[in-house]
This record gives sequence, structure tokens and C-alpha cells, in this order.
Amino acid sequence: MPPAPVLPMAEHAPTVFSLNGRIAVHFRDQSSSGTVRWHHTPTTDAVALLSPLGQTVTEVNRDASGVTLIDSAHKSHQASNAEALTEDMLGWPLPLSGLSYWVTGQAQPGTAFQVERDADQRPKQLTQNGWQINYTGWQDVAGQSLPRKLSLQREGLQIRLVADEWVLPAP
Repeated sequence: MPPAPVLPMAEHAPTVFSLNGRIAVHFRDQSSSGTVRWHHTPTTDAVALLSPLGQTVTEVNRDASGVTLIDSAHKSHQASNAEALTEDMLGWPLPLSGLSYWVTGQAQPGTAFQVERDADQRPKQLTQNGWQINYTGWQDVAGQSLPRKLSLQREGLQIRLVADEWVLPAP
């Protein structure tokens, strides 16, 4: 049986997407895992981190006024950027601005990066803004190849993400 053809990567990161998947975070001597539900547009993000039992642990919302984090006690916390806010509240930074590109296999525009590609010219490893992003699985989404499994590493922090479901707007 011939191998399945490899679909082309998107030339540009989707600007609107929803992603449902799993997340695992290992920072220093602590680990946690659960599910993630993320809706992204160019001007907003809504990220819900859920426990393995499906209870919302944290919600991170970004819009023109800044970033709001709602914790498990339903208390609201605000800051100008997601990395600083999540580091203060969760103990580890969630690089939301870069992640919205990295999760689609693209580098964040406007900042230097290095990329190592696989035999199919998809990113295998991307280094940007002090983060190392490793891509270990890809999937067909609406006729293009998007990451299924990736891990981010920086200074003792590892975030593993598995995209179980992508939802892209109709062309």
C-alpha cells in the first residue's frame, strides 16, 4: 500500500481557530495535566484549562483591554500580558501571544527565530523568544497539515499539548 500523501502546511497561520485537546505541564518538581479548550481570533483569546475530571481550573481571556485570568475560586485577576499573569497566578508562564502561531506550526511574526524542518519541510523544532518548540505529530485539518503534538520548553518548564480537535472557519 503506498504511503498517504503529505498535505502542505498552511502558508500563513490560521487567524481564527478553536482547539480542543490535552495539556500537561511540568515545572520544577510539579506536574499537572488536563484538557484545554481554546478559541483564538486576531484580537481575542479564550483559553479554558480543565482538570482531568472536566472541571474548569483556570480561564484566561485576552482582548484589547488586556488579559483576565479567572481562577478556580471564580476570582478575576488582570494584567497587560498573559505570560506575566499566568506566571503570577499559576506559577508558570503561558506564552499565549507566541503560542497562537506556534500551535499552527508558524513562527511569531516580527521576532527572530530558528527552525529545523523534517523531510516533508514541516517544522521539527522551532526556537523563538527563549522557547524551544518541538513538533512530534501532524494531522490533516481542512486540507492542510497542522500540528497534533508539540512541546514547549524554557528554563525548567515543559508544556506538552495534543490537539485532538481543530475547528477552522469555512473558507
